[in-house]
Amino acid sequence: MLRFLFATTLVALPVLAAAQTQYITDEPRVPLRDSPCATCATVHPGLVAGTPLTVVDSKDDWTQVTLEEGTTGWLPSLYLSSEQVATANLDADSLSLHDENIRLKNQLAELASAHEELQVELSIVRKLSTNALTLQEQNEELIKRNRILQSDIDVLTASRDQLEGDNRQRWFLYGGLTLFLGALLAVLLPSLKPRRRYSEWG
Repeated sequence: MLRFLFATTLVALPVLAAAQTQYITDEPRVPLRDSPCATCATVHPGLVAGTPLTVVDSKDDWTQVTLEEGTTGWLPSLYLSSEQVATANLDADSLSLHDENIRLKNQLAELASAHEELQVELSIVRKLSTNALTLQEQNEELIKRNRILQSDIDVLTASRDQLEGDNRQRWFLYGGLTLFLGALLAVLLPSLKPRRRYSEWG
């Protein structure tokens, strides 16, 4: 009986060693392909950072993995990590994006205020100036400055919108990661409870 158990354990060891869990690194999207090549057909459009995978095989710089729902494919080994993506990094990135967003909003408000002041200044110069040449030069200078400020406002507005979009995406990823960790704990905690030992004399 002991020989049978020992032989069974030796057979099972390679399977247990191969079925290790890896995670997608902090790349935005990593496609899963049906063969180990960069131009092969994809079986998954893109795995997000932190996705758990079961390693099946490896070939050169590629690794064959299986998703939790059963999909199997190949991806470059450099996108795999033995550690889960840290939620602290997500929090820090989100906080940094939030602060940058506030800074851009304040800068945008200052530029808008300066833009309004230039509009008033331009109106006053047009009314009070009696020298046609001087008025034309001042007018052109103010229009030039007005265009520059308007361009800065457009750039800052686009940057603010992009930061807000990035912030929403990171919080969505944070929520998904939290749900995954909660589900993982719900599965693992019951198996950690101590088992009752039955006495041989009972």
